[in-house]
Amino acid sequence: MSKVAKVKFVDYQSSVTKALDLIGAASRLPASGLVIIKPNLTNADGPPVTTNVAAAEAVYKYCKTHCRADIAIGEGCGNGTTEQTFRANGYSKLAEKYRIPLIDFNKEKAVLVSNPDALQLKEFHIPEIVRKAFIISLPILKEHSFTKTTIAMKNMFGIAPAPFYRGGSWNKSQLHSPSTHKSVVDVCSYKKPALCVVDAVVAQRGMHLAGRHQNIGLILAGFDAVAVDAVGSKLLGHNPREIEYLRLSNGLLGSMDDIKIVDG
Repeated sequence: MSKVAKVKFVDYQSSVTKALDLIGAASRLPASGLVIIKPNLTNADGPPVTTNVAAAEAVYKYCKTHCRADIAIGEGCGNGTTEQTFRANGYSKLAEKYRIPLIDFNKEKAVLVSNPDALQLKEFHIPEIVRKAFIISLPILKEHSFTKTTIAMKNMFGIAPAPFYRGGSWNKSQLHSPSTHKSVVDVCSYKKPALCVVDAVVAQRGMHLAGRHQNIGLILAGFDAVAVDAVGSKLLGHNPREIEYLRLSNGLLGSMDDIKIVDG
């Protein structure tokens, strides 16, 4: 059974804390090593295109309170430069305030790994710093032009270094062809989130870079990215079993067959 917390939003600090407590996150955070908080900062636009910096601050404070591991924030943006997205969305100020390292996955040293069972990415360039890190996927709840929804799993596209996956000015272009759905599965097969926290306070409908806003007023949290994305997809009005990346991931990277919702 996969447990997913669904907490009514009051403010980021209290609601994120409650959601993480409901799934027992404190006892499962690493005692050493590196925790990387991975927001969705696909470009320099503000929320809900990108993850609210207050959500990242709340996750950081929770980790700082409950684990002794080093904590960083990492992203490799899809458009522009990651430095621009950090600065435009308040992450540079957050990092300065708490002395949090900011990692640009688009510039990190990468190693080539392989998986003959991958759906299409038989080889994958992955930042070396990511390989042993405890990744917390912290996306905004959004619809997507190619995958219907982009939540905790597709958020992991950010770890793909731009020099290897750029097409034109689009930093992750090669991950979207021939199948974005299969790339989501493959990227998460190489490195899936260890923990997911979803900012579902204001969702974006229509597409991932523009669209209408929908007040949902929730924070989601869970260790099973497939279950979390299934719950999030339902909130956007989609049947998870009709979303290809979730069908392909079910039973492989997590499960949407037996989900226990913990309301708060």
